[in-house]
Amino acid sequence: MAQKTILIVDDSSLARMMIKNVVSQSFPDWVILEAGNGQDGLNHVKNHSISIALIDFNMPGMNGIELAAKLMELVPGLNVHLVTANIQETMRQRAEAMGIGFIKKPVSKDDIIRVIGALEGGK
Repeated sequence: MAQKTILIVDDSSLARMMIKNVVSQSFPDWVILEAGNGQDGLNHVKNHSISIALIDFNMPGMNGIELAAKLMELVPGLNVHLVTANIQETMRQRAEAMGIGFIKKPVSKDDIIRVIGALEGGK
């Protein structure tokens, strides 16, 4: 089985660390890539095979929706989830219209396990 890779893009190092800890504890065989902004996230996708991307919405330079659109253009069918404290229904609908998942902040361990576990066949 090919090794799976998760990309975590968030300008908050604390948020990245929290998600990274859940992934490394629950899915120790996954490769974890981190980026602090959209451009670094795009560079990772150009250089690695990504299984899932968890993207913050509010980031300087390029917001999560813009990044998600670019990632999905580069890798059609990529599993992308927008991670945001902006829980307005319009934001959720916008994400769903693009075919991306939605995880509200603060992120829970259960949310991370649920979205990655779905790729693992329902862990």
